[in-house]
Formats: sequence, structure tokens, C-alpha cells
Amino acid sequence: RTAVVMPKDKKELVSLYDRGDSNGVVVAQLQAGVLAVVKRCTGSWCRIVGAGFDGWAVQEQLWGVYPNEKVE
Repeated sequence: RTAVVMPKDKKELVSLYDRGDSNGVVVAQLQAGVLAVVKRCTGSWCRIVGAGFDGWAVQEQLWGVYPNEKVE
């Protein structure tokens, strides 16, 4: 399943964390429109991977997964 990184403000970057927790370490900053493969969603966070990145993003900042949807 593919998702697109979509921050509320298209000029903003979306932080990608090492775990599904905002207290985690930021491992990347992604621009709007970046394509990613969804590996897992908890209902509020999704683990996404793509060219040169692998981490967790806030689910509401992704287009292609529904709010509160869980993906195993």
C-alpha cells in the first residue's frame, strides 16, 4: 500500500521518527508529495519506508490511509 506525505501546509516538512512516538528521535524530514510504502499503522502513527528513509510519521500527515485506520 502506498501513501503520500501531505502536511497541512505544503511548505512544511513532515518529521519521520525512529518509533511511533513524538518523543522519539527524528530520523528524516520529508517534503509534501513524497511517496512511501506503508508497513504498519497504529491508528495514530504509521511506519513508512521509501528511497533513503524508514520511520514513523503521524498518520494524519499521510494521504492514502484513513484517520484511526490500523494496518498490520
